[in-house]
Amino acid sequence: MNRYLRAAWPFGLSGAGLCLLGFLTMYALDVEPLSMNLILGYVFIPVFVFFGIKSFRDGYNGGTLYFSQGMSVGFFVYTLMALIAALYVYIFLQVEPQAFDTFRQINLNLMEDNREVLLEQLNENAYTETLASLSAMSILDVATNDFLRKIFPGLFFTIIISIILKRTVKS
Repeated sequence: MNRYLRAAWPFGLSGAGLCLLGFLTMYALDVEPLSMNLILGYVFIPVFVFFGIKSFRDGYNGGTLYFSQGMSVGFFVYTLMALIAALYVYIFLQVEPQAFDTFRQINLNLMEDNREVLLEQLNENAYTETLASLSAMSILDVATNDFLRKIFPGLFFTIIISIILKRTVKS
């Protein structure tokens, strides 16, 4: 296993585990866990990417870090978190289909409640297509959405954190 992956592995697993714990906690508290899982991802990804890159810089790379190295470690951290999170969302929704139905209904109700605002911003055709798309969404769509909503912020945070932690001369 290369050193980038070796440095990222514990942080990706820990971050995904913490997201799972938050997900299950929200479910146990009767809070809609799928939407909260996205918010938890936005909170945990930068933290675990930061510590993963810092760990690589200080423990595996002798105190130096090039931007590309930070990007590589950060990529492994946020991708691992996103893959594991999408997998547990998919498995959870397969085991607990009522949670999926609740999530879909909440989104459909949100579309109906904001119908006038959405019709002003979109045309009738776009609104109708979006409503049909929400009605036809599958469990795989929800898991894929969760994955993508962790990947893109992960990339953004990794760029910033890699710049902040970059150190080319050993201090």
